[in-house]
Amino acid sequence: MAEQERVKERLRQDEMDPKLYYDYEGRFIKQKLERERMDMLPRVVKPAMFAKGGHALGDLRVFERYTVAPLSSMTCSFLEVAGGKQSEKQRTIPSMAVYILEGSGECVQDGKSYAFGAEDVVVIPPYTTHQFVASARSGFRAWVPQVRLWHVLGLLWQEQFEFQSTPGETEPMRDGAGNLVGFRVPRGVLGLEQDLEVRAGADQKRQQIFDARRAVRQVPQGKTRYDWFLNRLAEENRVEEKGPRLIRATERPWEETRQGRLKFYISHWTEVAARALDLMAQEIEPGGHSGKHRHIFEELLLVVQGKGHDVHEETKYPWEAGDLVCIPPMTAHQHYNDGDKPARLVSVWPQQFAHEFLGGIEHISNASGWKK
Repeated sequence: MAEQERVKERLRQDEMDPKLYYDYEGRFIKQKLERERMDMLPRVVKPAMFAKGGHALGDLRVFERYTVAPLSSMTCSFLEVAGGKQSEKQRTIPSMAVYILEGSGECVQDGKSYAFGAEDVVVIPPYTTHQFVASARSGFRAWVPQVRLWHVLGLLWQEQFEFQSTPGETEPMRDGAGNLVGFRVPRGVLGLEQDLEVRAGADQKRQQIFDARRAVRQVPQGKTRYDWFLNRLAEENRVEEKGPRLIRATERPWEETRQGRLKFYISHWTEVAARALDLMAQEIEPGGHSGKHRHIFEELLLVVQGKGHDVHEETKYPWEAGDLVCIPPMTAHQHYNDGDKPARLVSVWPQQFAHEFLGGIEHISNASGWKK
């Protein structure tokens, strides 16, 4: 066993620059270079909003962070389904919070249907089979922000239950009736040493693990700290089962705050079926501005309507409807409406970093509409 560990250690050393492995100063230099690269990336990104496939800020894998924008823990994609059509049925480990930009439809989760409209938020818990069905007349468009921490945990599994198309550089697989049931990734693509087959359906072992976890409803009563963890699983199962999976815009009130006019859909204190992200909408009156503040967590905003600019520290970044605004950690920032109509932004940030001991928001100055 000891010899095996020594072999693994030698392999790890061979795979990386020895200076960066042993020399802490070298690591600090690498971090400094990464920070400089972050500073060069745009704070406002104009995504191809409804192009087929792909994430606007790099996909969920952590090594795609800092490739498009100066954000590490978050990315996003966009979803468009034409009237009367439906998305592919799938199941992923990462949970999802889907903001409906326009249109209407329903989200079917494990056989239950949740009808949504514009400005609603659909919540999908981890490892939940889901499919979006657009209404016959309008179809819908949606914004799908997500966190990248699942990759750190090695939990980016995805199960497809049907295929409408296959990725590029792959070969379709069909059953005897000609139905598309999967695809084959040829050897050599992405460094594969042999062909890889991806078939529709669930992984049975994974299914059994999640079924067993979700079956926990009661645990033996006890007073130890370990008993708290046992109860936590039962409580999480209750919240996932009973918590809302659809948050209607009409059920969330607007609040006049020092930061401006805000509507919180999901926060640390909201009991919903999944809570990877906080999600909030903000309106800024024509010619007005938000408050100025700073926080430890990253923030990602979608400009839903209007035009204006952000000021991050002392730098100005113009934006308009359809843009993504990226705010790195510990950056003092403020939003300005430069148009003659109200501007609306939708904001998300990861809960994992939002409520640590450094998670409090430092308020610097008030919004233009604050009167109290």
